[in-house]
Amino acid sequence: MGKRDKGDREKKYKKRTYEEEDDEEEVVGSESQEAIPAAAGKQVDESSTKLDEYGAKDYRVQMLLKNDHSSRPLWVAPDGHIFLEAFSPVYKYAQDFLVAIAEPVCRPNHVHEYKLTAYSLYAAVSVGLQTSDIVEYLQKLSKTSVPDGIVQFIQVRLRDI
Repeated sequence: MGKRDKGDREKKYKKRTYEEEDDEEEVVGSESQEAIPAAAGKQVDESSTKLDEYGAKDYRVQMLLKNDHSSRPLWVAPDGHIFLEAFSPVYKYAQDFLVAIAEPVCRPNHVHEYKLTAYSLYAAVSVGLQTSDIVEYLQKLSKTSVPDGIVQFIQVRLRDI
């Protein structure tokens, strides 16, 4: 009987602990939601993206390679993902720029992935970057044409700031 009593007490204790944690999360979540602008939660529109025969996103029609693509380190996808080649000669400059305007998703050795979000763009403006500078620098570093949806996303998110 001693083991059963101890086990029952542990279950009750664990149950109480989880209930208390749930209450705290609800309070914190509701307070933080009030301070977030509604536009910050919106993401890039992916409605025009087609899938290939394997179910992967196919951007070949939307993204045309530039003639000097081998000297540029970025791939800017229409869904807001940006891929950076870490072996590029201008990697350091491009990485500094991407850290300022986008959120890192994955950074393995050779190709880093970032995501443009409303939050990351607000942070870019807070460090002094202008909308036109962000778009211009993306166009200079990108191996492909920067999708119109990305340019519109940047301009709309930063218009009121």
